[in-house]
Amino acid sequence: MSKAWFGLLGIGLLIGLFTALTVVVRGLGVYNLNDVTFWAMPMAGYLFFALTAAGLTLLSSLPSIFGLKEYYPFAKRAALLAFAALLVGIMCKGLDLGPMSTLLNTVWIGLSPNPASPIWWMAVLYGFYLTFVLIKFYFINKGEWHTTRSWTGGLLALGLMIMAYTALSVVFGTADARPAFFGHFTALYFAVTALTSGMAAIVLASFVQTAIRGGMSHQEEHAFDKVAKIFAVMLAIALFVFILRAIIGYTSLQVEFQGFRYIAGTGIYQMELWLGLIIPLILMVVPAIRKTAAGKVVASVLALVGMFAGRLVMLLSAQVMPIGAMAETRPEIVTYTPSFFEWGTIILALSLCLMIYSLGVKYLNLEATPEH
Repeated sequence: MSKAWFGLLGIGLLIGLFTALTVVVRGLGVYNLNDVTFWAMPMAGYLFFALTAAGLTLLSSLPSIFGLKEYYPFAKRAALLAFAALLVGIMCKGLDLGPMSTLLNTVWIGLSPNPASPIWWMAVLYGFYLTFVLIKFYFINKGEWHTTRSWTGGLLALGLMIMAYTALSVVFGTADARPAFFGHFTALYFAVTALTSGMAAIVLASFVQTAIRGGMSHQEEHAFDKVAKIFAVMLAIALFVFILRAIIGYTSLQVEFQGFRYIAGTGIYQMELWLGLIIPLILMVVPAIRKTAAGKVVASVLALVGMFAGRLVMLLSAQVMPIGAMAETRPEIVTYTPSFFEWGTIILALSLCLMIYSLGVKYLNLEATPEH
């Protein structure tokens, strides 16, 4: 990879580190958050990267755990990307908490467990999940594809991913005071979009890596074509879930869904629909476009941008309408615009994720597959 690329990522990291230090020192006041819209851009980053990591973890497990050996060419890079995405996702959640005093108080989560709390389970499970994703990649990088400890590490990473994803779904799905989170429907939405964003990430990363290397082997081309087709299927399923969610939101008689209907008229909702779903789906279902590198790259980039917008749509849909006592002193809809420091958390997360992967491309043999 070129020095210019690493220089660009370095600039992103510097901007992001300035943002992170400012948040840690000055607190959440640098964000445009309040007691109504208290989860926004940093939390959207957490959901985007953590759920993308879940999709990547499943992809990396297809050959080693499920025996689908044709996907070996993607396994190693998917494992590294899963670790990088999960790491920066957890970082986004940390920056969502704000000042150093709050961050230090999180140690009490481990010292004073509350098994009745879904948030406690989410925090604990994501910690173990991150550890075993790294262990899994460590063994693969050593060339241990078929050893017992490598298989065990991969199985634990997959199992912890499922449990952590379940805890995350429960956190939002049981928020009864916020019906526009769509309750138990959230678990389905998370599952479908996690797989879709994971597919988009691996298609984009694979193209970039092979373009730098100068081409693909026949085995990689075959696997790449199959993944692109699955990506198209996942986009179609995600679009169906999107439409189903819209029908529920528009037809519900609960007054809280007015927040969803307001967000549905904004640009970020259109980004999720058109950039994240419709345009990539069109590109992927047309064979002549799907077979081209440009078609795959454009579809993947648009899908990832749209999926990030979708995380913000989900969060704001349930928050922009004040409820309870706050509704007496606030306007019917509270508007939200992210601050520079909120964008900075996303710049930091994206730059760090890409830096980890870029270093892997440069120094590790990410296209490695088992010898037998």
